[in-house]
Order: sequence, then C-alpha cells, then structure tokens
Amino acid sequence: MKELAVYQVKTRLSELLAEVEKGEQFVITRRGVAVARLVGARPAASQRSQANAQRRRVAQEVAQVMADLANLRRGVALDIPLREAIEQGRD
Repeated sequence: MKELAVYQVKTRLSELLAEVEKGEQFVITRRGVAVARLVGARPAASQRSQANAQRRRVAQEVAQVMADLANLRRGVALDIPLREAIEQGRD
C-alpha cells in the first residue's frame, strides 16, 4: 500500500481515484503520520460472492416460510362468520 501526503492527494485526486477503481489502496499521511486510507467503495469480489450467497439463502428461507404459511391456510375453516371471529379477537 502506497503512502501519500495530504498535499499529494489534493493535487492528484482524479488520478488516484482512477487507480483506486483498479483496486489500488493508499495511506494518506499528515506530517508522516497515517491519518486515513483511500480504498474503493465496492467490496472485494469474494465479499460480493459471499453477500450474494447469503441473499440467495435468505430468499430460499423466505420462500419456504411463505410456502409453509400457505400450507397452514389450506383447509382452515371457521365455525363462525369471519366478522364474528374478528370481533371476538378484539376482546
């Protein structure tokens, strides 16, 4: 990781951003002391693939829960009118 002084970053920001888009990272220093790091906003490919896998797992779980709820609703019959059941539930 390259170190750059604040004044270098200010004068070369567009160029540095182009390098960051390619995956480069920089440490920004003030008077020789590291104060910040310039990195890309996008997560690394491995993090993206992990996030995508997690999204797929969550979607599958939600689909399963929805299917389970649909199965529970099938065949359910009330012995009383729906309006009456709603009123009883409000007590």
